[in-house]
Amino acid sequence: MAIELSSLRVDLGIYLLKTLIAIGFLVGGFITAKIIVRILSKIEEQTVARTKLELDDLIFFSLKWGARYTVYGVAVIFAARQFGYDAFPVVTAILVVLFSHPITRIAQAFLKIAEENFVKKTETKTDDVVFPLISRVVKYTIYVFAVIIALGQLGIEVVPFVAGLGIAGLAVGFAAKDTIANIIAGIFIIVDQPFKLGDRIEVWNAPKNQASWGDVIDIGLRSTKIKTTDNIVIVIPNAEIARRDVINYTAISPQIRIRIPIGISYESDLKKAEKSLLKIAEEVEGVSKKPKPQVVVKNFGEYSVDLELRVWINNAREKRRIKSEIGSKIRYRFAEEGIEIPYPKRHIFIKEEK
Repeated sequence: MAIELSSLRVDLGIYLLKTLIAIGFLVGGFITAKIIVRILSKIEEQTVARTKLELDDLIFFSLKWGARYTVYGVAVIFAARQFGYDAFPVVTAILVVLFSHPITRIAQAFLKIAEENFVKKTETKTDDVVFPLISRVVKYTIYVFAVIIALGQLGIEVVPFVAGLGIAGLAVGFAAKDTIANIIAGIFIIVDQPFKLGDRIEVWNAPKNQASWGDVIDIGLRSTKIKTTDNIVIVIPNAEIARRDVINYTAISPQIRIRIPIGISYESDLKKAEKSLLKIAEEVEGVSKKPKPQVVVKNFGEYSVDLELRVWINNAREKRRIKSEIGSKIRYRFAEEGIEIPYPKRHIFIKEEK
């Protein structure tokens, strides 16, 4: 009995000694982390004071953050070994997942710097769409790789898991093929740039009796938003846009040429009609002086000589207004000058039989 008590006391003493050593490792790790963080803070004060870059602050924050948790992890590993437990795989897995956060922030900071330098050299607004997309892809890619590495440290086979994800992804792909098609089309729209934010384009599926063109206000991965001149927002799936011809009125410049067809009777004075049309074009605000307006004979119809007034306008967004104003002036000016705008006529003769 005395021998058992003596053995129990020895085991208890050893356990207490190991506990004290483990606590010593934890406390030592905490103190060491504090010292390292303080040293890095002093270096940061001397270095960052000479620069005004946000990236320096982020790098030192990541260094302090990483040093602190690395020292904590090492302390936990040595403390666990006192009791015969190997905590290295678990601690390593946790650290890998934790380190993915500062790595992601640093990567996004570099992308932000690249975006600022690139945007200064370009005048397009597409950069506002491309760089946030790249930032999100980089962010989630780092997180996924961190989880895969952490699972590998824990001894979990990643290959069967990835294969399972592939089969599940295939099933989801079939179920969401329209969404995937829209996303792929959205990427091509961003790369090819058939239009950019602020461009005025034709809308082929506008509501009945509503404006059929508008300005691009948003280019997303799934859809593109267009605000028509009636202040209606039309959301068009990107796959639908990829299948259509895109009519962009402002891609090259806001100046475009419009054509206005007019028919006059064969009895009307052709030269007089041409001069009148050119004079009307000069009177309308928004019509460009260079190139000059011109009138061409398009066709000799069954009951009219078909003319076409071609004018360049300074702003494509005023196309509807200018065409309407020119049309109104032609109607009243031709009536004043005796130029007939013909239309189909039928003469009915009633013969009375006695």
